[in-house]
Parts: sequence; structure tokens; C-alpha cells
Amino acid sequence: MKLSEMPNQSKEDKIKESYDNLKDCSSNELMERLQKEIAKQKKNGTFDYDALLNTFEKIKIYLPDETYKNMLRIIDALK
Repeated sequence: MKLSEMPNQSKEDKIKESYDNLKDCSSNELMERLQKEIAKQKKNGTFDYDALLNTFEKIKIYLPDETYKNMLRIIDALK
């Protein structure tokens, strides 16, 4: 089930669970996980660059400018 198809409480629970699983990861670990997830999605034909970009745009106001630019650079390289 996609996150957009879940009821609001389930979304909140899923987000909290994801946060709890990732909060202690180093930036290298996070990048490795991101690359693995994108590779898996590409293999399955479910990778959606535009959706990922849209998500980054939504959280842009919460990120330092340099972090945002790095994220864009990284996802552009993963297209």
C-alpha cells in the first residue's frame, strides 16, 4: 500500500516508524539506504523522480540551503 492510500493515522505511524529507524543513521548510511531503495524501485519499475522531487520541494523550507542543493544534485545523478 502506498503512503497516499493510507488513512491519516496510519501515515503518521508510518512516518514515525521511519523516523525512528533512521534517526541514528550517519549521512553515509542514509545515502547508502537511499541508493539501495532507488535501485530497487528502478528494478521494479516504480521509481518516480518527479514524486521524489516534489517531496524535496515540500520539505525545502525545513532544510539548510546547502543540504537542499546537495539533495537535488544527488537525485539528479540517480535519474
